[in-house]
Amino acid sequence: MSLIRLFVCVLSLQAVPADLVIENARIWSDGFVGFAEFAAVRDGRFVYVGARHADLIGERTEVIDARGRVVVPGLIDSHIHMLGGGLQLLRLHLRDAADRQEFVRRVTEHATGLPPGAWILGGRWSTESWSDPEQPTRAWVDDAVGEHPLFLSRMDGHSALVNTAALALAGITAQGPPDPIGGVIDRDTLTGEPTGILRDTAMGLVSRYIPATTLQEKVGALRRAASKALEHGITAVSDIPSLEDLPAYARLAETETDVRFYLYVTAGDWRDAVQRVRSFPQQPGRVEIRGMKTYLDGSMGSRTAYMREPYLGNDSSRPGWRGLLRDGVEDGQLAARYHVARRAGLQPIAHAIGDEANHILLDILRDVYRDDLAAARCRAEHVQHLLPGDIARFGALGVIASMQPYHKADDGRYAERYIGPQRARSSYAYKSLLDTGAVVVFGSDWPVVSLNPFLGMEAAVTGRILDGGTWQTQQNITVAEALRCYTSSAAWAMFAENEIGRIARGLRADFVILDRSPFDPDVDWSAIRPVRVFVGGKRGRGDGGTGEK
Repeated sequence: MSLIRLFVCVLSLQAVPADLVIENARIWSDGFVGFAEFAAVRDGRFVYVGARHADLIGERTEVIDARGRVVVPGLIDSHIHMLGGGLQLLRLHLRDAADRQEFVRRVTEHATGLPPGAWILGGRWSTESWSDPEQPTRAWVDDAVGEHPLFLSRMDGHSALVNTAALALAGITAQGPPDPIGGVIDRDTLTGEPTGILRDTAMGLVSRYIPATTLQEKVGALRRAASKALEHGITAVSDIPSLEDLPAYARLAETETDVRFYLYVTAGDWRDAVQRVRSFPQQPGRVEIRGMKTYLDGSMGSRTAYMREPYLGNDSSRPGWRGLLRDGVEDGQLAARYHVARRAGLQPIAHAIGDEANHILLDILRDVYRDDLAAARCRAEHVQHLLPGDIARFGALGVIASMQPYHKADDGRYAERYIGPQRARSSYAYKSLLDTGAVVVFGSDWPVVSLNPFLGMEAAVTGRILDGGTWQTQQNITVAEALRCYTSSAAWAMFAENEIGRIARGLRADFVILDRSPFDPDVDWSAIRPVRVFVGGKRGRGDGGTGEK
């Protein structure tokens, strides 16, 4: 910068008061050494960050005294399902059911008084923490719900419990149909009767009969989800809607939103989807499509994540069970989708949880993008289990590892029963990935688990899991590294690094004042709450803060 330009910039700072300033703060942002104490905002962007600058405070400047609190950039959830989360807020929730008795009691209470034929939806159940971790069956719920069709997703969304009425609608009996590609209908080993558990693509055999959600209901769900995100200091999301859900997002874009939506659309045929994506009414910085999403495998909890070696404890009918690969992965269709994304200039992201699924994904990306791979910022979503030799490939190839650390808190209770302690050493490899130069970003996968980012940070920093113990602590990272995964790296991973993700001059003024410091070694992570949340220099509506200044 020339001396003349520098003088003009300094003069501008002195001559024009800010719209808003934060003072008496401990401002953390990627790129700082230590903390700044003061920041100023004008026209929705930061114009100054550093030591106190009294000349920026005018008669009309809003002054926020942070009272020594930590201020961080607006947090970014890099993998979330806002529509599903907003809908789940009004549905049956079973995630914290303590045992079979409570599970059945809640289902029974929910069914009471429903109109005839109404579906029972929701779930997000998990039995792994129960003293008896037996999977539910339709026999658990048939008497409780009668003729009401029931579809209750497992917490990971990769299997579901359905009842006899729902199976009848889909025509699933002991005689058929056969398992669809990429899915499993669980059956009694003696009679062949369906147990009521459907895995991955088999869920679609029943879910296609669930009444469609109206446009108005979807928009309402997105607004509920945005308010929920703001309560936890989340100001931007990498959201994953289906192609059919885009009209709801278009309607949302017509009005002001306090959460920034960057969309990654799921669709079967990416060639046909490109035109619909291009015609979407983009609202830059508010609601815009960044790319497309596809799937390679299932989940660890449902034993459908695709592994190189068989799972431990397989039943006699599938002794070599390694999980499921989705249709199109092995026959060239997945590679063809990436070619479509490359030509269309869309950023591709792919669900890959098992170690072999991630290995296959890296190979396909290398072959399709070649020397352009790092510039494309392709993302692997979840990256939960890796072959040790693949860890360094993420950084070397430039593939972003988009991970959800709170899954570790859950999976750590049972993963070694499924794959053994040695293979688990390279699970949730945050530190190893960062040490080898990979870009790692964090999200929640809500409504699979809580969207509270501080629970995710706790899992990444401490290795603490839901049974009170710790797991794979050699992969623990620092608080600053975890914050970076939710801020500057997350912004970079969705091509928004010049707009959000840091508290720095010229960037949008998205920031969060916290009620306690995540840098306190004795902090109760579950108790951290935003005091105030600002988006573009304005107080976020429904942010859940205390209202303090």
